[in-house]
Amino acid sequence: MKRKILSILVAVMLLSSLTVMPVQAADPDDIEASIVKGLEWLVAQQDAVSGSWGGGYVMVSETAFAVVKLEDRAFELGYSGPFDPTYPYKENVEKGLDYLFTNAATVDIAVQPAGDPDTNDNDIGVKFGLQETYDTGIAMMAIAASRAPGRVVNVTGSAVDTWTYKDVLQDAVDYFAWGQTDEGSPGRGGWYYGPNEGWSDNSNSGYAVLGLRYAEAAPYGFACTIPAFVKTELDFWIDYI
Repeated sequence: MKRKILSILVAVMLLSSLTVMPVQAADPDDIEASIVKGLEWLVAQQDAVSGSWGGGYVMVSETAFAVVKLEDRAFELGYSGPFDPTYPYKENVEKGLDYLFTNAATVDIAVQPAGDPDTNDNDIGVKFGLQETYDTGIAMMAIAASRAPGRVVNVTGSAVDTWTYKDVLQDAVDYFAWGQTDEGSPGRGGWYYGPNEGWSDNSNSGYAVLGLRYAEAAPYGFACTIPAFVKTELDFWIDYI
């Protein structure tokens, strides 16, 4: 018994002698320097001609993500916005958004079993890219993060040329309202890779919801209308997962 007690005491003494190094907080200047380097790398990856980032079938989503970061950075630094003439990355943002608008397409939409998705009575939805749900949701985030609902698209040949950013975003909302999976399907209330596919998954549904939230949320100033049935139907998907 004495030997056991002695062993325990020795173990406790050894443990107590170990020095725990305190965690040192990152220096704010180091953090800022890292952000600056990251942004320098990011803008260097942009295609100077098309304004896009990335490659292959995910270029719209990758471009939109990059644009969101550059837009947010403008506000972080106290500029009036990403289109402020003095903002160093103004041109990168403009070219990136123009690339997104180049990849916009209009879709004829109609009343769905859950309700009417057409909030502005033009029978049109707007989608982006090849991976329609991913690309559209993330492109919506980039448009909303500009915080410029009255800005006008100026991209010759684009399906949304001369539209305001808010007009584009509202019809993208309508597209998702139209393409939401209907009742009678196991994926009711969510979204899949394309509209009305009869199934849903968490990844696609998540990006659709992010796009809708950016379009609606107060900080971005677009205040787009989301048909009430979209949120009611989304509850079915949330309950399912």
